[in-house]
Amino acid sequence: MKNLKRIQQMLLVLCLGLLIAMAGRSARLAAADTGATETPTETPTPAPVQAQSIDYDDLWLYVDPGENTMVYYSDKSKKVWFEALSAEVSSDAVRATGNEGLFCIDISWIKATSKGEINLKGDVNEEIVKVEIPARESKYKVKFDKKNGTLTFTNKPNGVTHFEWRKATSYNWSEPIPIEEALKGGSEEESENSAFCNELEKLRVSGASIYVRIVGKDGELTTTTTDGTSTTTFDAGQRPGKEIKINITKRANAPKIKINGAKLTVNTTTSMQYSTDKGTTWTDTGKAMSLTEIAPGALATGTTSGTVQTVWFRKKAKGNTPYSKPFVLTIPAQRPAPALGPDFTVGSQVDKFCLTFPTASKANPYEYTVVKTGSIFNPAKTSWKSVITGKPISLSVKTAPPGSTIYVRRKEIKLTSKNPQELASATTQVTVTFAVPTPIPTPTPKQ
Repeated sequence: MKNLKRIQQMLLVLCLGLLIAMAGRSARLAAADTGATETPTETPTPAPVQAQSIDYDDLWLYVDPGENTMVYYSDKSKKVWFEALSAEVSSDAVRATGNEGLFCIDISWIKATSKGEINLKGDVNEEIVKVEIPARESKYKVKFDKKNGTLTFTNKPNGVTHFEWRKATSYNWSEPIPIEEALKGGSEEESENSAFCNELEKLRVSGASIYVRIVGKDGELTTTTTDGTSTTTFDAGQRPGKEIKINITKRANAPKIKINGAKLTVNTTTSMQYSTDKGTTWTDTGKAMSLTEIAPGALATGTTSGTVQTVWFRKKAKGNTPYSKPFVLTIPAQRPAPALGPDFTVGSQVDKFCLTFPTASKANPYEYTVVKTGSIFNPAKTSWKSVITGKPISLSVKTAPPGSTIYVRRKEIKLTSKNPQELASATTQVTVTFAVPTPIPTPTPKQ
């Protein structure tokens, strides 16, 4: 009996299953007759990885993992895959960029001289995303114009508008500078030159080397809209250009300028220039110019001393040779002329004209010259007689004929380690006259 009940139960289950199957078949047939289809449930595909940006200064590629928990990268062979670093746990430099949630890949191993390739994929979505790293620009050239103190760029790539520079011993690049600013130099007025060219001028004191490169553009996502549809793509940007070393030649040494304190001239040549306004304006020089032409304010007038003057000198530019460094000359104030009476005295006899300098000494020398009637006095060409004692000086009628003019002045004191230079003073002049002989009385004849 028990077996019979089991058989009945099994038959009941089979009947129920058959009824259910027939009902399902009927439903499918009915749906087919009405054109309805059954829509299966699809599982969404996880978002693939996406290159986010490239920092060419620090050489990092940043990647958005999408819906992946890990990012892998490989070279163009795609044979070996490496795990990318999470930007949040990598170096301080990377963390500081604010790229939280991204992964970063060091690209310093890719040669800058040729185009590189990095392939990316995720751990969930293994779709491979290729990123091409461009080679740096290397065909452009930069030349230093040593006459004008400017830089000229040639063969630069289209669209390049800025450059940056650094000193050879520095690791810090300047802020981007418009290329046209490199040509704004050569003017005597600093305000007319660009800030960059004025910086180059400072380097010409001793000469220096600098590095120059055209500015790159970091990689970034870009969005374009066409017919109302936005498309986001990754622009790999451009590496900074090759670094070009430029030698900033120093200016030629300044001319060595000296004052001839006796002739009151300066040893200038026709290849020089001088400035009395600290280099703002320059005037060509002649040969052995006088202080009267260059610095008249240094000369005394009457009993009034001159004033100390400062004059700059340089070798002027010629052809491709720039002007030299300046020589700054300080011209001492000329002393006033010696006074007749306190400083020297004169006297005459029938056949002699006498000069006396009571205070003359080696430390306080005087000098004089005799200009005969008809001759022209030229302090730069005349011959002077030095006086270093207080003894009277007698001049004969032949040496100083009546009517001659005697010029007297304090002698130049040459520059030494102990004494500053003193110009020969202004001159005092006296006219030569002789005493009239007393007539001998005619004897009275005897009666």
